[in-house]
Amino acid sequence: MAKRGLYANIHAKRKRIAAGSGETMRKPGSSGAPTEANFTKSAKTAKKKEGGFKSPAWTRKEGQSPTGGLNAKGRASAKAEGSNLKSQLSSGTNPRRVKFAARFGGMNGPMKKSNGEPTRLALALKRWGFGSKEAARKFAAKHKKRKEGGGFIEPGIENIFD
Repeated sequence: MAKRGLYANIHAKRKRIAAGSGETMRKPGSSGAPTEANFTKSAKTAKKKEGGFKSPAWTRKEGQSPTGGLNAKGRASAKAEGSNLKSQLSSGTNPRRVKFAARFGGMNGPMKKSNGEPTRLALALKRWGFGSKEAARKFAAKHKKRKEGGGFIEPGIENIFD
């Protein structure tokens, strides 16, 4: 059975290139074989599991909180991948909360599963202080800052499409 995943692919590519050109490694920044630094970094970050590579905890159920959002393990795995997660805001008109309301107020999908349990969407809205998608939409519409001019054409520039 062949190995799978990023680590194995980089290793195989290095072997192919070295065998074909007589070189063991190319200069950093050139196209072709990955640099030694890329290779060692991929080896360190590869998460092996018996059936293949494991996805980060924040994408799986074990990294998600039952009340919506992520638990400590999920936040840690997201931070390891470079995310800068901040806590939820359940009240106020903070710009982050307004942006969340605008995003999640327009999301497709039901608020309840077929068995009557709330979906992850409903849990997230509740955690941010909204009872429904409609409540989030109204909040976002009320508190969203409008740009002057109302579009991408700046005031004072003649519209060439008229």
